[in-house]
Amino acid sequence: MRGTKIDMKHKAFTNIIAHSTRVPEKTVSMFARNLKSAGLLTSGARGVNAPEMTVLDLTRMATALCATDRPSDAVEMLNRYRVARSTKSATIQAGKRDVEIPKGTDLEDLLSNLLDLPFSHLRKLNLCLFIHWNRLEAELLIGDTLIIFKAKLTDDEEDSQARGSFPGISTTRSLGSHELIEMALPFYLEKQDGTTWEDMTASGTAAKVAERHIFGVKDE
Repeated sequence: MRGTKIDMKHKAFTNIIAHSTRVPEKTVSMFARNLKSAGLLTSGARGVNAPEMTVLDLTRMATALCATDRPSDAVEMLNRYRVARSTKSATIQAGKRDVEIPKGTDLEDLLSNLLDLPFSHLRKLNLCLFIHWNRLEAELLIGDTLIIFKAKLTDDEEDSQARGSFPGISTTRSLGSHELIEMALPFYLEKQDGTTWEDMTASGTAAKVAERHIFGVKDE
């Protein structure tokens, strides 16, 4: 079964995100519906013919949920942050190799590539996402490396940033390493085991499959 195309359906997708972020599933579904309507999430038929949700969809949902607490603002804020660009070049270690991240890298491109890494690599990154609302900045903390991404600003926002003065209460929303790994793991397990997360959950094997990949526990 390895290499077989596996589908992560919408219901399982929103359930995983709600469980990991502790955001009510109804709210997550509202975010997803608005992003789908804007063409920012995979969409199509429902039920058994529903299209496969992807790691890029996960990246966009994670970014939107950190960028705002209002589903009505999800499209606007995601569009601002997903193309936010890194302010400096950086080097991180993924697996046994160094990876160069050029200045000007988009937040979405980097985060989706990191979440799609083999689980053994992802768990060692200690990856965290921060979005600072009033500064219109995002940060990825990868181990000891902090990468700052700046969203495109209006003229007024550029003036505030130039003065180093940002109006209002400083608000930051973030997702830690545990939450990001927990959301990315089902996608990895589907690819590795050639079965859907829904089937793993329904059959009661999801925990065993996760243990095998996380802790190296073998099936008896």
